[in-house]
Amino acid sequence: MPKTRNEHSSGGAVIDLRDGAPFVAMIATRGRSRWGLPKGAVSEGETSEQAALREVQEETGLDAEIVARLDTIEYFFRAGDTLIKKSVDFYLMHYVGGTLTPQLSEVDDVEWVPLPEAIRRASFDSERKLLSSALAQIDAVMTRARASS
Repeated sequence: MPKTRNEHSSGGAVIDLRDGAPFVAMIATRGRSRWGLPKGAVSEGETSEQAALREVQEETGLDAEIVARLDTIEYFFRAGDTLIKKSVDFYLMHYVGGTLTPQLSEVDDVEWVPLPEAIRRASFDSERKLLSSALAQIDAVMTRARASS
């Protein structure tokens, strides 16, 4: 009988506004051939939100605050003889500090990408949809950014 396992990860779309235009922090993996959003496993005793903020910080060097929950993506993949059902909670985040620095043990590069371009560049349909949703909610980020500055 095949083994199945559930995995739970969290990640975020970190938005920075530059002259009113939204940019999102994207990570590159697989020799810069795959672009996406920073994410990683939720550790024991950690909330999904805490994990998302920690993973963003580790993979990109950025500090952010959560503005809203975007969506949860679910997908299956195989690891050896085990079928893994993965669910990833994604949050819309507002950039608050830090310098974009790739965690080279995990990612090949990090880049601020204009949000409309990020939607085209994202390697997975599910993340393209998330980024489109982020674009639709950008007013909330802008309001939050103005309120905190």
